[in-house]
Amino acid sequence: MAPSSLSDAEASTLPIAALTAWFALVEATKPIPGETVLIQGTGGVSLFALQFAAAFGLRAIVTSSSDEKLERARELGAWQTINYRTQPAWDEVVRGLTDGVGVKHVLEMVGGDNARRSLNALAADGRLSVIGLLGGMELSFPIIPFLRNRIVVQGISIGHRRAFERMNEAIETLAIKPVIDKVYGFDDVPQAFEHLENGPFGKIVIAGSR
Repeated sequence: MAPSSLSDAEASTLPIAALTAWFALVEATKPIPGETVLIQGTGGVSLFALQFAAAFGLRAIVTSSSDEKLERARELGAWQTINYRTQPAWDEVVRGLTDGVGVKHVLEMVGGDNARRSLNALAADGRLSVIGLLGGMELSFPIIPFLRNRIVVQGISIGHRRAFERMNEAIETLAIKPVIDKVYGFDDVPQAFEHLENGPFGKIVIAGSR
């Protein structure tokens, strides 16, 4: 059952994007208020993760190549933001923001060599949740810091029904509203995919007529 506070378009974003973020932040581990999490990007999964992180008292650092999107992420509760295009060594920026300690959790949305920087951004006993593979189908990082810092790496692929039900209850209680960039009709599917390729802020929804 979808939260009654959401429209059909908003509810349609929950089974994949929202549940993936929820499972990474709440089911696979337990959020501890005050801990720092790094969220890569401002797509659908990332913004749900940001909203959940803010709701549970986590300090969220968000990365993007767009200053405009980063400003909007701050409005949604981001603690800090980093433009990885102007600051390509973003992992060092993360360590600076955390006084050299690093973050407890990284939501890895890129994969490939990007995981090296994610590993460097992690604190001891940190967690790397692998969600996206935009940068490559393999992870690549040095083994010594991985072993020395006792890093946990977990693949995240959506979640189960019980997690979905718990998430929906939380969304209702916390009054979280999905971020939808634009709603397209079926006749505009090509434009929707083009928009997706250009990088939306949040979700794109394709709605049918009744």
